[in-house]
Amino acid sequence: MSRNKYLLVASVVLSATIYSCKKETQDLVGSQDEQAAKIIKTNSSGSLNRVDLSNQGVTLNFEGTATVAGAKATEAVATNFPYQLVYRGKVNPQVGVNNNLLSALEVSAYGNYYAIGYQTPGKAYGGGVDVIQLQPSGAPQVVGAVSTKDADVTCVTSGGGRLYVGMDLETFENFKYPAPAVVGVIKINSNNLQDAQVVGLEGYSTTALKYNENNGKLYTTSATNGGVSIISFNGDKASRTAFQPYGSARSLTFSNNDLIATNGYSYAKFDVNTAAETDYKHWNIKSDDAGIGAVASTTNGNLLFGNNFGLIYVNKADNSVLNQIEIGGWINSISIVDGKIYVSNGNSLIVAEIVNNKIKVLAQTHFASKFGGEFKVISSKVVGSKVFVACAERGTYVFDLEKI
Repeated sequence: MSRNKYLLVASVVLSATIYSCKKETQDLVGSQDEQAAKIIKTNSSGSLNRVDLSNQGVTLNFEGTATVAGAKATEAVATNFPYQLVYRGKVNPQVGVNNNLLSALEVSAYGNYYAIGYQTPGKAYGGGVDVIQLQPSGAPQVVGAVSTKDADVTCVTSGGGRLYVGMDLETFENFKYPAPAVVGVIKINSNNLQDAQVVGLEGYSTTALKYNENNGKLYTTSATNGGVSIISFNGDKASRTAFQPYGSARSLTFSNNDLIATNGYSYAKFDVNTAAETDYKHWNIKSDDAGIGAVASTTNGNLLFGNNFGLIYVNKADNSVLNQIEIGGWINSISIVDGKIYVSNGNSLIVAEIVNNKIKVLAQTHFASKFGGEFKVISSKVVGSKVFVACAERGTYVFDLEKI
């Protein structure tokens, strides 16, 4: 049976779609818990020593742009954002079943812990999750891990005392799931990960996860032949309770109390209990690929959307474009913290804010200028004053954001 495998690889100007094929295999008999135990392996006791502290303490300033004598000039330290990134260390990637480096994709925070998701680059499968904790010095320490040798991990999040792992399962027929897109649900007890479950979705590849603390439900999107799914909990038992088809669904956000899902060319609102779709609208921005794009919501409920052409600020009420700017490169993640917008676009971290309904770029920093080599920032995550940058096979870089 042939099928698509979507590996979203951020680079300066592209996203990659990769295809693979597999043969039919016989069904395996077993309970859902037994199947989950075969897909998800946890390790909370090993040494897990993959932290690189070389160059710890190195700083990266955010550069700005100023107008001098009518011409634009680069500021070594941005006047509008006088901060720097202080490097605290790097978590090297997990090693796959074929002794290959996995690709760091995304970071999620829960309490004093952080989870890093991994997948295998290219056509092969295999992924995992690291659980890290920051020491008093700010240096990362790996304290637990998950291995998924039959599945790529595509996204991670947490909430309600659980870690959620979006996956693209290679041998989904073996496990009697309806499609390759599945979600792992793992109970969290400090750094201990236990009682894994796997919930089947529709479509190829889980693309986004969002937990709602208000109602205790998990919301997911999945790619081709997929859509928006709702996972509910009866005690510790997880199950999919609603599904709405939505082509090439890519990202999720909560805009006030509204659940918004998007793909590369449209967005819509989905009922938080039934997943019923309403208010379908097109983004007023061109796109080369229906399966790309990052979305976030501002405190007033308006939407920020970015793809490989730019970043737009949209009035959710009437779909009008309030402002649009070109960032350069493919926008793969957007974090909003204390009114500041942090956008990663392949090799940089850009800081912006909304002023009078206009996107104002304050500063940016280039990782290659300090660490050298080719940088592929798959995503960045800003949590308070902590900054995590997932950089494929280079691993995950950890910084403190400090005022100069």
